Amino acid sequence: VYKKMISDGWDKKQGVKILFGRWQDVIDTAGPFDGIFFDTYGEHYGDLRIFQNKLPKILRPGGIYSFFNGLCPGNIFFHGVACQIVQLELENLGFQTEFHPIPVDSKVKEDTTWEGVKNKYWHMDSYYLPVALFKPQSK
Repeated sequence: VYKKMISDGWDKKQGVKILFGRWQDVIDTAGPFDGIFFDTYGEHYGDLRIFQNKLPKILRPGGIYSFFNGLCPGNIFFHGVACQIVQLELENLGFQTEFHPIPVDSKVKEDTTWEGVKNKYWHMDSYYLPVALFKPQSK
């Protein structure tokens, strides 16, 4: 990924700072950012919570945060509960969070690429995109 970013010139773009390494190792030196997308694939919920608790220090007020929402993907009820828990946790950090439903094309779910894959990206008819606006309270 790093080699591709460099070959595509991302290291020379204005306003772009590339941090090489695991997020756990570089997050305390990161930011502030206008927007953050966290790819949670391969992460546990505890990792997501640790990352989100760092957001107030690395995201500018008015900034947008989102993440790959693969929470409880096999059951719509538990997925909804997990989304509400994240929404409440982010609210406690100063975020206004909404989950926008995006239809998932049935062809994507039926694609043979996913045959035999246990943890697929798409399970349901809609993907619920989290969009969190950082609105910290003045102290």
